[in-house]
Amino acid sequence: MKRALVAAALSACSSGPSQSERAPPSVHLVVRAKAGSGLSLAGSQIEPTTSLLGLRTSADQLELDVRVGSPSVTVTTPSTCPAEVDLGDAGAGETRSVTLQPWLSIAGGDLTQIGFDAPFTVTLTPGCRDALASKVEWSQTAGEPVDLQVEQNGFVVRGRTRPLAAPTPWGIVPLSPRTRGEVELTAKSGKHSLKVRVSAAARASGLPSLALSQRVLLGGSGWRVRERAKDGKAEIQPAGSLQSFQPDARGRWVLEDREKRELSLVVGTHSDTLLDCGRSDCHAQATAGVKSSRMTHVFERGLRGQLMRYDASCALPCHTAGEPGLPDGGFTQVLGELGHSGHFELKPEAWNELPRALRRLGGVTCTACHGPGAIPEPAARWAVLRTDVCATCHDAPPRYGHVAAWNATRMAQADRDERARREPACRGCHTTAGFLDRIGARKDTGPTTPDLELGIGCAACHAPHAEKQDRALLRVLPALKLPDKAKPSRICVECHSGPDASAATLLYDHDSPGAHADVPKGCVGCHSGEAASLEARGRNHSFRSNPARCTQGCHAEGVPAAETRLRERALAALRALGGRVDPKRPLHAGTLPKPSDPKRREALESVRLVLADPAAAIHDAKRTRALLERAEALLGLQR
Repeated sequence: MKRALVAAALSACSSGPSQSERAPPSVHLVVRAKAGSGLSLAGSQIEPTTSLLGLRTSADQLELDVRVGSPSVTVTTPSTCPAEVDLGDAGAGETRSVTLQPWLSIAGGDLTQIGFDAPFTVTLTPGCRDALASKVEWSQTAGEPVDLQVEQNGFVVRGRTRPLAAPTPWGIVPLSPRTRGEVELTAKSGKHSLKVRVSAAARASGLPSLALSQRVLLGGSGWRVRERAKDGKAEIQPAGSLQSFQPDARGRWVLEDREKRELSLVVGTHSDTLLDCGRSDCHAQATAGVKSSRMTHVFERGLRGQLMRYDASCALPCHTAGEPGLPDGGFTQVLGELGHSGHFELKPEAWNELPRALRRLGGVTCTACHGPGAIPEPAARWAVLRTDVCATCHDAPPRYGHVAAWNATRMAQADRDERARREPACRGCHTTAGFLDRIGARKDTGPTTPDLELGIGCAACHAPHAEKQDRALLRVLPALKLPDKAKPSRICVECHSGPDASAATLLYDHDSPGAHADVPKGCVGCHSGEAASLEARGRNHSFRSNPARCTQGCHAEGVPAAETRLRERALAALRALGGRVDPKRPLHAGTLPKPSDPKRREALESVRLVLADPAAAIHDAKRTRALLERAEALLGLQR
């Protein structure tokens, strides 16, 4: 007898009796993949093919019509052990079933929260005798390198997670895919392979809304549990140089550090939290925006086959609610409870075929970002503005380099100066909360955590709740005199214009704009990022100018040198006005002269526009020269 792929078996079926003949009696055989295994039934093999009369397939099972009298049928796939089903005593119309076992599977144990600088052991379980007789070879396929010790013919591997990078902020320590200490290992046994992910900790957004059983690290010292949720018994535990907390009961917990600073936590599960955020007296407007958000429907679109090269099983950690590996009531846990294999067939009706409990958790829902416990108390809601909330998915280089690129920008350090964090006049452009207040999106209550630097983060430019948003969830704002082709940069103009940061003013706010004002997409047309170590996703979040874009377009003969002499002339004019520039601080952070003479005031305005843009000579050299010539004429300076 000879094995053949299911496709070949179907071909054999089609050569059977004609429709006018009576179909031969058959046994109905249902083949399923083990629940939660993530196994695909694609590439299934049937032996012998002569026993197969018909076949129907779905993501989770195969339905075979097998000729009555066939003594047995053997079914296997590229990732499972062969399963032989005895059909010798089965009668016509009878239904039998078989569950395919994975060739290799991971034995029990939590591999998602091992701890930093901690030993780990991965034990594999063979699904059949052939698998047991094989040798397993290990390799590391992602993450920072770790030393592996392979034992018992490869069925056991040991290693150690890396130490936690310092420093850590006060309170819940945010952890992203990049910082959680995750490694991916691949076990290979003959033609079979299995990927194993080991993490020092679960991802954490830093929000005080936690999932039941989620272990979080605490920055600071002397932590203790001051108030427990009902039936809660969890205590603070040591975790290297830090401490950790793993709640064991739903409800409100209050922790307190050595200085008596309070941290209030709300603990729950994704499946139990009521998703009625859009009630008319709550967050109706935000919910209306979320309903049209690309993030909300990304998993649905992927299942429907509307996204290229979509791997639904790989996307679960970021495209659905919950943390795989934790009993947090998230999509993955409910998937296992429903007996689903974890493999998804991409087709137009795939989303509608999911149980309602899974559709409720599919996509980036409210709890996926805000946490499964509840919306934090008012005093703690500043934490949702942290870039760390988005970093739980968008900080996974090289595939997702948004946060890594952003961390290298001045925007990430915009509020490093204490004055920028505290003073209302500065907060409008130097802090996320201040900026949102400035554009009317959120009330700025001031620096509730004055020692914590948040920078100008994701929430300043991106608005997942907004009713009006573009493809990248950017805020839609009115803008300075921007041509239509530059509208993608209107969010930049809110801070990068005016006398204190004049780039957009030099480019667009006058009657005869220069050549750069005609660049498609405006600011981001040139400031598209150049971090070669990152893939296309998120590379532009470094906002560095990319010289390659210049030579591919207008400057095919090479980029002309910037006119550095223009800035020297501007500095000379400022000195003539009695002012100077501190090289360590922006111009507007210093004390500028206040001339009473109208001509000197006009000269100062021109000089200020030039010096407020460090790249003025690049953005619009013609406009910059005109401003300087006017200022020098008013001041009687000779070039």
